[in-house]
Amino acid sequence: MGKVFILAVERSGENLGLEIMENATAAGLDLHWSGVVGSRLQAAGVENIADGEPLAIIGLVEVLRHYGALRRLYHQVVSHLKNERPTCVILIDHPAFNMRIAKAAKALGIRVLYVVGPQIWAWRGQRIHQIKQIVDQMLVLFPFEVPIYAEAGVPVQVLAHPLLAQTTAAPDRLTARAALGLAAEDQVLALLPGSRRGELEKLSRRYAQTASLLREQMPRLKIVVALARDELASAWKRQWEQGAGPCDALVVIAQTRTVLSAANVVLVASGTATLETALMERPAVVVYALNALTYAFARRLVKTPFVAMPNILLKESVYPEFLQDAFKPGQVAAALLPLFTDAGHKQVQRLKQIRDLLQGDSAEALQQVLRKMLL
Repeated sequence: MGKVFILAVERSGENLGLEIMENATAAGLDLHWSGVVGSRLQAAGVENIADGEPLAIIGLVEVLRHYGALRRLYHQVVSHLKNERPTCVILIDHPAFNMRIAKAAKALGIRVLYVVGPQIWAWRGQRIHQIKQIVDQMLVLFPFEVPIYAEAGVPVQVLAHPLLAQTTAAPDRLTARAALGLAAEDQVLALLPGSRRGELEKLSRRYAQTASLLREQMPRLKIVVALARDELASAWKRQWEQGAGPCDALVVIAQTRTVLSAANVVLVASGTATLETALMERPAVVVYALNALTYAFARRLVKTPFVAMPNILLKESVYPEFLQDAFKPGQVAAALLPLFTDAGHKQVQRLKQIRDLLQGDSAEALQQVLRKMLL
């Protein structure tokens, strides 16, 4: 039985990890999986060797504050790799941390499969040279990334985005509303504040204020909050109350697609959820906020004019973006209000191209890569 190590702790990363595990099984591979993973991959049979919570930290300043925890996690992973000697490490996202793990694994003679690598198309493109030295195979999610790696001589394939199948399988609006106790005629605002504790705590009070302002304009508006996991509920509740959010808001755990299916309009934090929202063809406004120093540093390096992936893919501002100080509850509420009418329909029409832009290589091609890398 072969040994594989996988690192994926966030919801989107776990989705990719589950797809890779399913394809490895379909390829006939008999493997023992260990790693630093979230609850869903643990339920799928991955032996979790450490708490991955430090990887939920975002931002330069925040990382510096938690450097000790990240350093301990790094040494735990490297010690495990030295003792267990897996055939391959599968690293999903978290570029600052995972590039160090990739370097350590390569030095130990362990193959490195990187999924959703550093966003070199957006910033710090020179990292392609380091990637070429320490990564044996890239799996990317967006076809526009392929030439960047191919020209540098890094083997690369496009992984069919798991959200394509997942959003296709989502319940219809009436079914979703029945599951959430909502009526067919309700006007529903969905709130998606992100899956990381740090971003949720930074954004949630302004979410509450925005929802309250919108409720003043739409007294019968139903508000549904989609949280990624149970551990976020207490932090959300505290910040929601401090922001005087409507007390009748419905909080739903680990049912994001059901919430999106039920929604008329979405307020979503920048990240994978923006793409999920677009594939569900829901009108939305995108918000985000980082530590001021982190944001100033990032804006000097980032080359793309947008942060939301639907806007990047479509090369236009389909979803309005309110970032940092621009995330003012009054302005965001004003941007959300017209999306319940014709403006929302116009947004949806512009989103219909998204699905065609995310088609990956075949399952057979992926399984061939996995046989090469994992055996």
